[in-house]
Amino acid sequence: MTVEQQLRALGVMTAAGCGLGALFDAMTLLRHALSAGRLLTGLMDLLFGVCCALCVIVSGLALRIDPYRLYVFAGLALGMGLYGITMGTLVRIVQRRVLFFVKKS
Repeated sequence: MTVEQQLRALGVMTAAGCGLGALFDAMTLLRHALSAGRLLTGLMDLLFGVCCALCVIVSGLALRIDPYRLYVFAGLALGMGLYGITMGTLVRIVQRRVLFFVKKS
C-alpha cells in the first residue's frame, strides 16, 4: 500500500471508531433503559464485539488492506477516543439526565 492509501485507511478507521463509540453509548442507554441483567449485558457486549469485528473486516476488504497493519486498530482506538472526548461527553450528560427522569417516573 502506498502512503496515501495508508492515510486514507487510517482516516476511514478513525471515522469507524467514532461510529462504534456512538454505538457503544446507544447500547449503554438501552442497557440502562431495559434494566439489563448480567445475561443481557453479556449478549449486548458480544453484539458490540461482533460489530467491531465486522467493521474491521468490511473496511479492510473495501480498502483492500493486505495485510492488516497496526494503523487499522490504532485508527479505531483514535476514533473511539476522539468520540469519547467530544460528542461522547455530551451524549453521556444527556444519558444521565434521561436516566434520571426514567428512574424518577
